Amino acid sequence: MAMGFGMMELLMVLLSGGGWGNDLLDYLPTNAYWKSKGVTVSVERLVPELAAGEPGDLAPLLRDLGAEKYETREAATAKLRAAGPAAIPALRKAAEADDPEVRTRARDILEGLSGGAQALAVRRLMAIRTLGELKRPEAVPALRPLLESKEPFVADYAARAIAAVEGRPHERPQATKEQAWSDVCLLPANCGIVAQMRMPGGQATSFEEVLKKVLPTLPMGQDAEKAVGELVLGITTVAEQIGNVRVDTLTFGVSDNIGNRSGCFVLVARGLYDAQAAKAALKKMEVRTTEFAGVEAFQPESEVRLLLASNERLIFTAGASPEQLPGEQLAAALKNPPDKPALGAPMLDLIKALDPASPAWVAVVMSDAYRQAPFLAPFDTITATGKNAEGGAMAITLAAAGKDPEAVRQAVAVIEGGVKQGLAEVKREAERTVFLKPLVEFMESIRIEAAGARATLTAKMKGQGAAIMMPMLMLFGARASAVAPDMHGGPMEAVPEPQ
Repeated sequence: MAMGFGMMELLMVLLSGGGWGNDLLDYLPTNAYWKSKGVTVSVERLVPELAAGEPGDLAPLLRDLGAEKYETREAATAKLRAAGPAAIPALRKAAEADDPEVRTRARDILEGLSGGAQALAVRRLMAIRTLGELKRPEAVPALRPLLESKEPFVADYAARAIAAVEGRPHERPQATKEQAWSDVCLLPANCGIVAQMRMPGGQATSFEEVLKKVLPTLPMGQDAEKAVGELVLGITTVAEQIGNVRVDTLTFGVSDNIGNRSGCFVLVARGLYDAQAAKAALKKMEVRTTEFAGVEAFQPESEVRLLLASNERLIFTAGASPEQLPGEQLAAALKNPPDKPALGAPMLDLIKALDPASPAWVAVVMSDAYRQAPFLAPFDTITATGKNAEGGAMAITLAAAGKDPEAVRQAVAVIEGGVKQGLAEVKREAERTVFLKPLVEFMESIRIEAAGARATLTAKMKGQGAAIMMPMLMLFGARASAVAPDMHGGPMEAVPEPQ
């Protein structure tokens, strides 16, 4: 489905502070969803949507998947397919069975059922959420039994809906510090940049508020309602294939030798999703698969790998070439999770000095590759932390340390000039592009100071999540702009000014 200008505008506003949530379904408005399904919203109409199908006792059929006789195995397979999406929880367990025949057949059946099951699961979650938004007390008796549900997301959505009806706040469960640290333990040893963000457990997005921001920027003749319709269709289509997706933490690692022909990037996403459904969707799209030490990986491009490690974790890695990808190391870490990171001592010392309770942090140990831009060359280390501030903003503090005070002072002057020039350019663009307004406010809030061989940058940015990355992206984006492309295989030539 092609995305129109309006849909792209909506997505950018959502991701730049127009609305925050860490669930895919947070960005699917209930009124538009039910309109697309032809359902008139009311408590009486939605309560029946909460019921989950009961498949009966499937244990005998699951055992028959590994029966001696081929006919028995085929009959059991056919009956399990006929049971439909309600059989999926039992099939998921069978997909991990010791018997290879049971395992293979269960996975094959799952691939055929996942799409329908996800559509039903999404519909049920949307019904739960809508009952909460209606704030009608008569819906609570139907919601309360769902608090004991073991199905993904159901108990949490029911708790949030009941809290909304009763006028209480509700906080989503988040990854523990131990879980977040275990993701750092997966990163390759040669990472020169390591970052982690805890995504805020936001509420569903108000599209009425989004539209107020988007309308002034739509081209003449662009239908705002049509743009929302495209967004609803796009999110619904994805959700009904792979189910709801929740992101709790994002952990990044960038190798210290990053360049045009070397280095790699690793992203570990932790949250909750249906890995089997996601795999089925990717295979349906005919995305190539490969293996790292027996661990299946999807290969959308030759230099990219996607490992759907579990229902709680996904790993994305990309590099300058397939040989640069740390696939074997990632696979080994997934099979035998390490209890401590493989990162070098200087990086670990930087990370341990940061506040682990921060919603976001970044640690950089400078390398020759990073020093290609002259204004970064004086620094040995850079750290950044973000803390929640008033008005849904994040207060960012970036500290850079070097050895030569004069070189640091000159670097700060260059960075200040780059920020000033960039602000003027972004302001011009923001006059016609609404989602750049938070970037303008962020750049206006930047303050940079040099004190001896240290430099400090402070700023505030609306929204959380990616806010901590903004100053780092600016600095290293400037480094990328300050380095000429390696077109002839020779050394990269530095240019003096950041862009």
